[in-house]
Amino acid sequence: MFAMFAMFAMFAMDFELSGGTYRPQLRDVLANDDHTVALLHATAERAGKRLDMDCVIDFRIRNDRIVEGSEFWAEPSEYDEFWS
Repeated sequence: MFAMFAMFAMFAMDFELSGGTYRPQLRDVLANDDHTVALLHATAERAGKRLDMDCVIDFRIRNDRIVEGSEFWAEPSEYDEFWS
């Protein structure tokens, strides 16, 4: 359960840091008993920069609870530059 709260806290921080412009759009979900994978597209503006990028979030599931979440951005260096 902690991983799920951490992921939502991260979304809240992204929203705050982008002045309310962060917009993750869910494109698809793939799931089985061990993993749920969300395919997203996110946009945001911050300090004259624009984010417009695909992302995959992989949630690992154990005993019907999210125990870990990992993000994979299409262009990690561009994503890091946006938030720097």
